[in-house]
Amino acid sequence: MPLSQILALSESVNIKDQKIVGQVTSRNLHISASEYVSAQSFEFSFKPNAYSLYSQSRSLLSELRVADKISEQYLRFGDTGWLNYIAYQGAMTSGQITSCQWQTASSGKTLVLGSLPSISSTAFIVKAGDFCQVARYTYIATADVLRGSSTVVNIPVHRTLMTTVTAPIGAVIGQYGTTVSMGGTNYVGVTFPVLLVKYPSYTLIPITNDSFIAWDGDFSAYEVVL
Repeated sequence: MPLSQILALSESVNIKDQKIVGQVTSRNLHISASEYVSAQSFEFSFKPNAYSLYSQSRSLLSELRVADKISEQYLRFGDTGWLNYIAYQGAMTSGQITSCQWQTASSGKTLVLGSLPSISSTAFIVKAGDFCQVARYTYIATADVLRGSSTVVNIPVHRTLMTTVTAPIGAVIGQYGTTVSMGGTNYVGVTFPVLLVKYPSYTLIPITNDSFIAWDGDFSAYEVVL
C-alpha cells in the first residue's frame, strides 16, 4: 500500500485516538464534561522526509495517484520503522497469538479472548497499550491482563466494539496474527483501513542527474468505519 510506504519515509507521525468530548464552563468556573457517543476513529497525520529521490519514487507516486483520496488503503505500522507504535508487550509468542480467538461474548468495551496457550498463570496476555484487532477494527487495551487459570480472559479496551462476533475470530494483537480479508488481502499484524483526506502536492528540488522530493505538507488519513 502506497500510504504505508509514505509512513515508512516519514520523520514524524501525529495520532489522534481520543474520545469526542464536550465541555462547559459556568460563570463561576465550574466545569463539566460529557462524551459524545461516536466510533472514536483513529486519525493519522505524517510528515514525510524531504530526501526521497524522484528516480526511486516514481512507482510510489504512481500508486498514490491511483488510490488518491477515493480508495480505501490499509495502514500497517508493523512494516515500517514505526513498529514501536503497535508492538506487542505481552508474553505470548507469535504462534500462540495466531492460535487464540476472539469469542462471541465480546461486547461493549470488553474483548473476550479464548483458545489460550498453556503458559504461566502470571504471564501477561496483554499489557495496557497493546493493540487488539477484531475483524476490521483495532482497539487499545486499557489494563494489564494476566493469563490466569480460566479458559478465557477479558480485555478492557478504549472504545466500544464495532463488530458483532457471531463466531470465534482469529486474534490479531500487535504485529502478530492474520487479519480478516480487507480489500481482498489478509494482512499480518494490526492493520488500519483508512481513507486519505489530505494529499499534499510535491516540489522537485534538482540535484545532479536527479531530484529530491519535497512534500508541501503532511499526509492525513482517517480510519474508515462502515
